[in-house]
Amino acid sequence: MTPEDLQTALARALATAEAGLVAPGFAMQIDVLAPNRSELGDWTTPVALRAAAAPEQRTELAAHLCTELRALTGVADAVIAGPGFVNVTLTPAGRAHVLSDIITAAGETDSIEGAEQDGSPLRTLLVAADRESAQAPVTGDHDRDVDPVAVNSLQRGHAAACREQRRAHRAGIPSEAVDAAGLEDPSETRMLNALAGLPSALERSRRLGENDLFVNALIDLGDAVEDWIRRCPVTPTVDEDITVTHASRLFALRAVIIVLAAGLRQLGASAPERI
Repeated sequence: MTPEDLQTALARALATAEAGLVAPGFAMQIDVLAPNRSELGDWTTPVALRAAAAPEQRTELAAHLCTELRALTGVADAVIAGPGFVNVTLTPAGRAHVLSDIITAAGETDSIEGAEQDGSPLRTLLVAADRESAQAPVTGDHDRDVDPVAVNSLQRGHAAACREQRRAHRAGIPSEAVDAAGLEDPSETRMLNALAGLPSALERSRRLGENDLFVNALIDLGDAVEDWIRRCPVTPTVDEDITVTHASRLFALRAVIIVLAAGLRQLGASAPERI
């Protein structure tokens, strides 16, 4: 599940709350953010803090939200974290679903215009990848004041991911028989959450006019990908058998390359496959 999926679920949960529990006419943005520490779960939201009709009802509203979220297939647990906050932990399958979301969305963005009309944060991000294929670099809101060193690091990371993909293809790792829910190493959890959070970071960055929100999220993704590739090799060693784990990591790598390329294009930079 992505932050956008959780936002939709939270909006529905607010609509089903008991009368008088939610402030009349509540229409604020429902933020779903990464928690400060990984042990707190995958995502956190302060919506009960903002939406409760009265301060003393924040915990009650948060409890209602937790109940509704726990009923979702991709949610392992949802707990109250302080007055008005809810921390959400996803199941491995719920966390990994972002990979198919990315690959499906990339295949469906057949035109820039169609992606822009869709309006979802993910497809808005992936518009940049379409422009790359047309050899037309993006110059958007996020190309100002971006550290060239950071851009260069992201480009190296993208090239490294492409290199790993080429190695995997040469090794004959199949693209079928994928079980992305089996990607449970801590480095994989971090990488999957960084992937899932990048589209909403772009949306928040544009909405708030704070370029650093997106840039920092993209840098965090690059760091997470580098750590993941180092800890969880996509291609087995010569004396190892190819397993479903390797196929699943190759599937994840495909999504990583798509998103890193799109993120770089949002910065007005190229996404080279070789450096």
